Amino acid sequence: MLDPPSRLEALKALLEPGQRLWILPHDYPDPDALASACALQLLLEKRFGIRAEIVFSGSVSRAENRELLRHIQAKWSKVPLVSPPRSKIDCFLVDTAPWATNVTLPGYLNPVAVIDHHNHHRRHIQRNLFLDIRSGAGATTTILYEYLKEAEVKIPRWLASVMAYAISSETLDLSRDFEKQDVCAYLDLAARADLRLIGKIRHAPLPRVYYARLQEALTNARLVDKLAFTHLDQIEQPEIVAEVADLLLRMEGLRWTFCTAYINGGMFVSIRSSARGARCSKLLRMAMGKKGSSGGHDSMAAGM
Repeated sequence: MLDPPSRLEALKALLEPGQRLWILPHDYPDPDALASACALQLLLEKRFGIRAEIVFSGSVSRAENRELLRHIQAKWSKVPLVSPPRSKIDCFLVDTAPWATNVTLPGYLNPVAVIDHHNHHRRHIQRNLFLDIRSGAGATTTILYEYLKEAEVKIPRWLASVMAYAISSETLDLSRDFEKQDVCAYLDLAARADLRLIGKIRHAPLPRVYYARLQEALTNARLVDKLAFTHLDQIEQPEIVAEVADLLLRMEGLRWTFCTAYINGGMFVSIRSSARGARCSKLLRMAMGKKGSSGGHDSMAAGM
């Protein structure tokens, strides 16, 4: 892994004055993906003079994530499908990678860099890209925080709030899959943040359909020893699947939970565990085999 000054110099080598550049989080971006994209956009503008666009596919449907998106003071848009650009556009991927299956990568995009905290299979990794992949980090936001700190870029209050919330959300309030760097980043960002804004995001109003899906998930839930699982027949967006798996894991005495749901002709799976050395990502990858794709961490993973 490159040291911080070398990382900044390596990024500089990828950039050209006035170039068109996109920042691509994964489809249906969560707080970590959105905060990381905003942090990278700020870094590129303030340190290198490049005005990059944040572009993503899918939608943001979870109430908290929609509220977060409302408070983002950064330019973003959806991937154009009707009138795509005629020439190639360089792109940086955050919280995902070009070989991952959770991101839509149109043919006119040219990936040049990946900044991520997920564990990727070595045989998938493309060596011709700028790579900063730290599977031990609790959040990709933490990695981008370190870039901003090293570059001495001042983080505005709104972004500090979004980044602090993202780290908290991704690590379940620093209770799973985090490192010392995540704690340091969170504490510094929280000290600069607008706590009222974080409160608005965390307690965003929930739509009625959320309660209908939650009722269905709890009705269908089954317990087997220290494991709980449930299924949702048809869902509009995938975020509820992970939320249900997280909720079930809070039940006293449970160590493993998973939730499945049908969406867009496929089945989405989310698995969680509080067991030491659970290796959820590896377990789900083995279960999926060649029939699907998956990714995640030791204590949580998702697949389609």
